[in-house]
Amino acid sequence: MSLPAGHNQLREMVLAIIHHQQDYDELLSFLEPVTRSGMPLSSEATMELALLISDVERQAMLNDQLHTMVKDELAPTLVLTETGILLACNQAARDLFHSMDGDNYQRLGIKAGEFEQFRQRLYRHNGPTLIKTWPAGNPDTPLIMTATYHAPHRVFVFQSLECRWPESIELALGEVFGLSVAEREILAGLAQGLSAEQISEQRCRSLGTVRQQIKTVMQKMGANRQNQVVAAGAALANRSSGRSLGHEQPGLMSPWPLTLGDVVRNGRLIGWRRYGPPSGVPVVLMHGPFFGAGDFEQDRELAHRFNLDVIIPERPGYGRTPPASPIADPLDNQVDDCIAVLDQLGIERAWLLSHESGLIPAMALASRYPQRFAGLLAASPSGHFKPGVDLQGVPAQQRAMLWSARHAFWITRMLIRLGMVQVRKLGPERWVEAIFADSPADLEVLHAESARQGKLGTYHYNYNQNGAGLELDLQQTTTDWDQLVAQVSQPFCGMLGIYNRTTPPRFVRTLQELNPHLQMEELDAGQTLVISHAEQVFTRLAQMIEEHQQPLALTASVQ
Repeated sequence: MSLPAGHNQLREMVLAIIHHQQDYDELLSFLEPVTRSGMPLSSEATMELALLISDVERQAMLNDQLHTMVKDELAPTLVLTETGILLACNQAARDLFHSMDGDNYQRLGIKAGEFEQFRQRLYRHNGPTLIKTWPAGNPDTPLIMTATYHAPHRVFVFQSLECRWPESIELALGEVFGLSVAEREILAGLAQGLSAEQISEQRCRSLGTVRQQIKTVMQKMGANRQNQVVAAGAALANRSSGRSLGHEQPGLMSPWPLTLGDVVRNGRLIGWRRYGPPSGVPVVLMHGPFFGAGDFEQDRELAHRFNLDVIIPERPGYGRTPPASPIADPLDNQVDDCIAVLDQLGIERAWLLSHESGLIPAMALASRYPQRFAGLLAASPSGHFKPGVDLQGVPAQQRAMLWSARHAFWITRMLIRLGMVQVRKLGPERWVEAIFADSPADLEVLHAESARQGKLGTYHYNYNQNGAGLELDLQQTTTDWDQLVAQVSQPFCGMLGIYNRTTPPRFVRTLQELNPHLQMEELDAGQTLVISHAEQVFTRLAQMIEEHQQPLALTASVQ
């Protein structure tokens, strides 16, 4: 089927959106006749969208506010959440620590106790503080970094104390003082506080050569003592660094930690997260596309209150876990990833908790490994949208996504990437407005002060891989996954929000027809049920565990 005004107009609209000349909603309105028809898009329009994707992804990165905080810094600079998850870093830091977004402070060589001491120090003393890090490949020499708190996003900013200056100053040192490249490197080393011996080791030069170069630098700069050169170099770096990352005092920070780890399966890194008491009842959370993986503090507090040891495999396309090979079955891959995580942690039996589309892999786990999973609680479960079903009342964005997932793969990818342009333009504080614009009640939940840290974590976790996870989830929801419902033989309960417009209750209730043992509870909530009614979710899970009390075998608990 062709669009009302042809694929040229479609191209112009996409370009206008990424350059902030037009709103995303206008594209959804433009696609409305096609999505309502249920017919595929013309091949010309599909190809046009495919060719535009790289432009859209590039603009999304330019929009990213966290990336903007660090990209122009000369010294290695990193942004971390209050729980220590790495959100962004510049290339200098990436090269130094071999880091990737989604790692945590352990990648910087910082131990759990040291990180907690740093947080307490920052809270107690009014102003920036220091922290020791240990770059990859240099375990004997710490790198001291300044640590500041950026209140608007509630993040820590770590920045190396290295003295650096821009290229213009580098050239001026040569022209004004006649310093050679080697002599400028000597000056930089002195400004960092390095001794002649350390500079010798760093530059792989003899100590005698370095000492002679120091004397030459002193002569050219008209200094009588070495400390004069050191002071001049440090002041030069400080004045010309262009640093603009200020410090603001943090409020009380969360005492409930979030642990990160990973396992490698068939050459792929599978990230995992964990919170709650390690001695608690094991619970595997299969997360959904919007509300992260342990990022909301209330979940971590509730896990401790109800004695639940929550393990979260980072699903493909989210966090640090990349999608599998295109020839691999996506559902089989998720199941195998989860089992690999549990095997590494030594957990033989657990309960299942799912959020939204995480229901699908959760049911696959329950049906394929009944001996390892005691039961399943599905919070805000996905509904099954059969082909040709009436989507009246479903938001236009969701309707377009469902249609494109069935008929035009490239439109799915384009819609997700364009959504990311909007999300990153809005930033960590307001990104939810791009997703929940049609639901004021959900926005009210997400804009509450208690949700700020969670919003930040999920902003990064969901979109770290350019929306690859959401893309896989959309493809998965258009399969015949509903056959899994009948295969769950363990205790099975769902909790749905009666005001959820993205997955209206009428689509979720049909799941009970497929499994008469499925108990469905309806709450006065929207799509944000897992946040607004988190305590009810954990209470219900604890009740299920109590009602079906069985010893959950737990071998050595790995931290």
